[in-house]
Amino acid sequence: MGTSNPASGFPSANARPPIKPQIIPVLDVMGGQVVRAVGGRRSEYRPVRSVLTDSTEPGEVAKALVGATCAAWVYVADLDAIIDGAPDLASVQAIHAADAMIRCDGGFRTPDAARKYVDAGATELVLGTETTSPGLIRHILRDVPDVDFALSIDLFNGRIIGDWLSWGVTGPDAVVDIVRVAVGMGIESVILLDLAHVGTGAGTGTEHLISACRRALPNVGITAGGGVRTWADVDRLGEAGADAVLVASALHDGTLRVERSARGL
Repeated sequence: MGTSNPASGFPSANARPPIKPQIIPVLDVMGGQVVRAVGGRRSEYRPVRSVLTDSTEPGEVAKALVGATCAAWVYVADLDAIIDGAPDLASVQAIHAADAMIRCDGGFRTPDAARKYVDAGATELVLGTETTSPGLIRHILRDVPDVDFALSIDLFNGRIIGDWLSWGVTGPDAVVDIVRVAVGMGIESVILLDLAHVGTGAGTGTEHLISACRRALPNVGITAGGGVRTWADVDRLGEAGADAVLVASALHDGTLRVERSARGL
């Protein structure tokens, strides 16, 4: 349990942040298609339009993203599962064929649901505050022991989405305290994702939270996402202490030049 083997190419939670964060392409999947996520307004999500591919089929989009970035990992949000509890395992299997390791948020509500994603090809399961609680996380960690986990601290304009009271913290902005609880449970990797910034190209707005988490828990693996548009955004997140950065719209729009990520920076 914890972050993945450093030999895989993903940052170890026990390592200091790299000079440049790794880029992890994101696939938001809904209705069997990759969609463009904007501002967390899921009813408005539409099939993605991309400079990298004409397809919206998850496997084909994954191949295009991996081919353009040479990424070792992709991040998959199964929105049908997160919203309605209806897993789209076929899309996860198709993405698995793109020859990249998968970090997957399937809105896991039971250990059995989590196990199905592992069987479909997910390398790491993402447990989000939006859909989980500490009790459920402990249950999943116990019953699905042979896979890596990350906690996604899901935010909207800096406030935690989900039942933050169940974490025993003082308020909906107590991000560092939730990270401490997660680390105490054995989770060594966290994701800070502000849904209000997703797809906006306005920056993540989480740099201060990343810095606070890095100072308080220097060995935790930190991934940031939501609103990344250019390499300046990536560099700023790296300076704050992020090991990796989730990117979707900037790759599809071409505002993040793929040549730099292809050099492994």
